[in-house]
Amino acid sequence: MNVGIIEVTDGNIRNDSLNLASVMEIFPSSAIGGTSKTAAAPSVLELHIGFDEPVETDIAGDKKMFRKRAWVGKFFKRHDLKAGDKVVIEKMGEFRYHIYPQRG
Repeated sequence: MNVGIIEVTDGNIRNDSLNLASVMEIFPSSAIGGTSKTAAAPSVLELHIGFDEPVETDIAGDKKMFRKRAWVGKFFKRHDLKAGDKVVIEKMGEFRYHIYPQRG
């Protein structure tokens, strides 16, 4: 599987997060870290989210969400996403992903 789709919840919007539990199989295990920054994964993901620079982060394995989340709220605002909307995570390379709203 090279594409995962996540439904945005009110909690995601409140907490600037994306729950990755339903799409964890599209990420390499070496990019899934522990509970804190000190237990970060050995590999970093490159997320292309439609902003100037990609975001580099690993996944906090206990929470099943991207460790760096500051970009998520900006992403929701830029695309006017609400609870019930869907976000696509498309694998473009071993550690490279394109994240965008599902339209239509």
